Amino acid sequence: MKNNNSDISELEQITREKKKIQFYLNMLLGLSASCGVMIPTDPIYKILMELSDQEASLTKKAKDQSDHPEG
Repeated sequence: MKNNNSDISELEQITREKKKIQFYLNMLLGLSASCGVMIPTDPIYKILMELSDQEASLTKKAKDQSDHPEG
């Protein structure tokens, strides 16, 4: 049970980090558009994809554990 709680906590943390990164990405894109400059966003998208992969993995793990509860 303790492992499941840590997975949920980690999932919540990843979700918060994704929201923060998306917020800052939107700010950068707006700044870029208003100033007419190119801001490289590929590293930001890469981080978002990595966090999404981690989130999906933890969600699947939590679902698998709920489908097959241990003893």
